[in-house]
Amino acid sequence: MDPRAEETRLWASALGALRERTGAPMVFGGAVVPGGLRLTHVVGSRTGALQGLLVRPGAGLGGRVWQESDALVVADYGLATDISHDYDEPVRSEGLRTVAGAPVIVDRVLRGVVYAGTRGLPVTGDRLREAAVAAARTLAREIAVEDEVERRLAARRAHDSQAAVALGHAHAEVRALVGRTADPDLRERLDRLAALLVLGPADDLALSPRQVDVLSLVATGASYATVGERLGLSPQTVKSYMRDILVVLGVHSRHEAVAEARRRRLVP
Repeated sequence: MDPRAEETRLWASALGALRERTGAPMVFGGAVVPGGLRLTHVVGSRTGALQGLLVRPGAGLGGRVWQESDALVVADYGLATDISHDYDEPVRSEGLRTVAGAPVIVDRVLRGVVYAGTRGLPVTGDRLREAAVAAARTLAREIAVEDEVERRLAARRAHDSQAAVALGHAHAEVRALVGRTADPDLRERLDRLAALLVLGPADDLALSPRQVDVLSLVATGASYATVGERLGLSPQTVKSYMRDILVVLGVHSRHEAVAEARRRRLVP
């Protein structure tokens, strides 16, 4: 799943639960990004004035929540004396009065802030603050889970990449042995082994065995001179094989040839 789509889902779920729990007409929040806290998740807006707003550390209610890593509430935003009023205009345009904010903290790092606001006084500030704290904690747990999933996927991708490189080298070695042996029995066995080292079935487009030999070694990063030395060919002959390979695969460079051959499961 796209991490950004999953992040949007997690925020939407947390804010939806917060709104349902409190009856607050507007809930919103966002993640810490370079330069500030970006409010990208807004539910119940009348004007869209807060959508995309960048909150600086220490500025406004959210900036103080960020700075202190603690939940805060103001009973009347416009008259509050314990916050700066950098964002009065967008808050006023939404008609918000009582506003609570709670930090989303994962592994002691602030990842975002959750807000809930009322346009009158149907909900007490303490209740609004407690609900925001609960929503922020739930969101933090969900983000921590996603972080761990991403960490494990990254580790798996790194492992698979290393395994693919090792497999490619093994395939190249076997193909090089095929080119050097004169024993037809051994050549056939090595051909079968090389085929097993290619993950998955190849498509209908095929390269000749010698073209596979050349491209398998090129895929390991070997120079034309090294490929020629391994296969008993001159560098010029290797270049000739590569020109033919480019035509067969419909590409324009050795790097594109390797990528296309791997996509088609012709080499590891």
